[in-house]
Parts: sequence; structure tokens; C-alpha cells
Amino acid sequence: MPTYLELLPEDILAHVYRLLYKSVLNDMKKDGKYKNMLCFDKLLDISRNPYIDNLDYRGLVIRSCINDIIDKYSRCHFITSKTSKTSNTSKTSNTNLLAHNIIYYKTYYIKPLETRINKIEIFNFYICNLYNDAMGDTSDHLASFNKTYFARSFKGMKMGISKKGFLLEKDEPFSCLADLLYYTIELYDFAKQNLYMNIQLIEQIGAILTLSPAKRKEQDDLVDILNYHCSHRYLEGMLYDLEYKCAKPKLE
Repeated sequence: MPTYLELLPEDILAHVYRLLYKSVLNDMKKDGKYKNMLCFDKLLDISRNPYIDNLDYRGLVIRSCINDIIDKYSRCHFITSKTSKTSNTSKTSNTNLLAHNIIYYKTYYIKPLETRINKIEIFNFYICNLYNDAMGDTSDHLASFNKTYFARSFKGMKMGISKKGFLLEKDEPFSCLADLLYYTIELYDFAKQNLYMNIQLIEQIGAILTLSPAKRKEQDDLVDILNYHCSHRYLEGMLYDLEYKCAKPKLE
């Protein structure tokens, strides 16, 4: 038997659907988490890019909410292991199943941030040492070092080095965790690519000309910074400096 909608004339039915779609779209525009779906999609895209040495960030989210998810869904038939003989085995099986399905954590990624954060700082031991060693130095060597190798400004963002490590500053605050993680990965990869490029450039110059002691020192510094940077890519947590409006990823 046809439904009431199916009995309506086509022009009336089209008008009804237009109103329905408009209502749905308006609801989505009002809700911050729907707006943040674009951030989530960007995060997934950059994570799938084989040319991006992205951070291992999923573990952070899994550890943050996996227990709540397991408690909520462990009784559901569709994720309960039929082959498990003990509750511990069943829980492990459920955990493994959920841990490989990022969709379960989507709402965690797109929930609007409760704090206004527009900076990201990735700590680097050797950059920190460079600044500490330069304390009291009246020269602008470090400012020149930053300008030569790291400082970039584009699309409402600034990248460079700070007293603690690599710094990204955005004109607008990050909207959600997906947005924050996207730019954390951008900063991480920007730093890595910049270091590789400049180390190779100095090596090419050294193959033709004799490098000055200062330039050799810069080369050694860049190599140390790169080695430390690339050996810390597992995201263990995210700290927030609310006064400075800065997120500080804890990398292991």
C-alpha cells in the first residue's frame, strides 16, 4: 500500500523534500560538531597520505575513551566475541575490534574545544639547548637561525622555532581535536621536511666550497635537531597552556 508521501503530486513532493533538506542543513549549521566534520575529513586525508610522516595520534584517543566505549558496547551482540571463552578474552577481542575502527571515535574528534587554543609547540631538546646556551648573548644569531631555516608565514599561519621547540601560530583558534591534530601533523612534517632540505643544501655547498666553522656548527645543530625530532613521533598526550593559548603535544 503506498504511503501518504507517495500519493502526493511530484511538484508538491519535491517542495516537501526541499523544505526537509533545508531544515536538516540548517540544523547542521547550528551544531558545531557538524561544522567540524570538515576538520575530521581533513585529518583522515592527511593521515592516509604516504608522503606525510604523520604522528601516531590514534593511541591518544583510544586511551582517552576506550574504557567508556567498551562499557557501553560490550553487551551489544554485534561486537561480542562468540569464540571467547572468558570475559577477559572477550574484552580484549572487543578492544581490538574497536581500536581498528576510527569511526567509533568520530564524536571525540569533532567535539568543539572548550578552550581557545591557537598555537602548537612541539618540544625539541636541542632547540631548547641552543636558546639556553645563547642566554646573555647580545647577537641576533638565533633570530637569524630561525629566519634562515624555519620561519614561514602563509594562509593565516606562522611557523618557526621558539625557546622550547617548533611553533605554529594560527590566526583563528582550533575548533576541535581533529583540527588541532591536523595542524600538529602539519607542523611535525613541516619541521622534518625543512630539516632534511636544509641539511642536504649545506652538504651540497660543502661539496663545492669550504664551509665556515659557523656553517658547520649550524649543520651539526640541524642534524641533532632532526634526529631528536624523528625519534619522537608517538603522541602520548596533549598539554594545554591556557595563558599562552598553546597546545603542547607530549611525544615519546
